[in-house]
Amino acid sequence: MRRGYKSLTAIIFSVAAVSACAPAPKPVVIAPPPPIILPPPPPPVMPLPPGGAAASMRIPPIGLDGVRVTPNRGLSRDNAIWHFRAALNVAALNCQGPVWGQIAPAYNKFIVTHKVQLSKSSKAVDREYVAKYPGQNGLRVRDTASTDLYNYFALPPVRSEYCDAALRKVTEANTVPIAAFPEYAIGGLNDIDGIFVRFFDAYAQYERDLADWNMKHAPRTGYTPLTGQTATSQSSVPAPVQTLPTK
Repeated sequence: MRRGYKSLTAIIFSVAAVSACAPAPKPVVIAPPPPIILPPPPPPVMPLPPGGAAASMRIPPIGLDGVRVTPNRGLSRDNAIWHFRAALNVAALNCQGPVWGQIAPAYNKFIVTHKVQLSKSSKAVDREYVAKYPGQNGLRVRDTASTDLYNYFALPPVRSEYCDAALRKVTEANTVPIAAFPEYAIGGLNDIDGIFVRFFDAYAQYERDLADWNMKHAPRTGYTPLTGQTATSQSSVPAPVQTLPTK
């Protein structure tokens, strides 16, 4: 019994000694999770033209004085008065509805109230065109310019602001004394034209913003050159010329 106990003790010590000499187990290395790659943020929305205007249109350039050269710039006194009448005329035709519908009857009153000055200014403008275009039909040139002016005032993107302004101006013009009307008309034309100038400035800014957006965010299309432009065909290479030896 004692001998068996000694044998068991010896075995335990032997196992313990072997375990003590065994190398320590290597630590288990847990790989870190793969990095989370977030998709790039979407590009900003492509700029849009102001007022729902066309994506491409011609706008008056800026003059040397820093102001846009519209049909209402650089006019004589009588021509400015006539352009003011044209602005109200276009509004009477194009501005409809329960509010803007007041423009047409107010315009009819306007041309009666100021008929003397309007007639005088129209005749003066006729003389300007005849003198400016000698040897030509100056009155026909004036008719063409008037058509262009009417189209200018009918610009759709500014219709709402333009009609609001025209209603105010024609209402005020009907209360202006006859003697003060010329100066009022010139100032009123500048106010109405300012609506168009601000739109053109906003459109120019849209064009700059669109150009910047295209440069930074527009999709790029690959360019694949034609085969004939990248390599010379073997058949097009001339064969070397063989010369006979001379004696």
